Amino acid sequence: MTKPIKLLYKGEFAATLSNFGYATPWAIASATFQDESLAIKLIALTKMDRFGIELEEMEISEAEEERLFDSKQKELNLSSEDYDIQKDENWSVVCDDGSIDGVRAIRCESDGFLEWRPGY
Repeated sequence: MTKPIKLLYKGEFAATLSNFGYATPWAIASATFQDESLAIKLIALTKMDRFGIELEEMEISEAEEERLFDSKQKELNLSSEDYDIQKDENWSVVCDDGSIDGVRAIRCESDGFLEWRPGY
């Protein structure tokens, strides 16, 4: 079984991966990013995704939902362009056998652990 050792963003090296494992259907690994600002954005986007799920569960007006969403986005220092970072086509992993696999639904936790769904 191959294991991912490098994370690529738009075909360029982004992070070294270690402690790889599976929590089906998720692949998980610890990531050491070359550019810490990319990690910070991914962490913020992951937090925003979770907040969006929380908002959907609240019984509030659409106007209040938009207000809370905008406030959280500002708190996390995210622009509308930042959401493009999460697009699946931007991400892939290089495995220890040299193969390149796709990455879907990437998430990054504050502790540096990544989660993604393998393949396209």
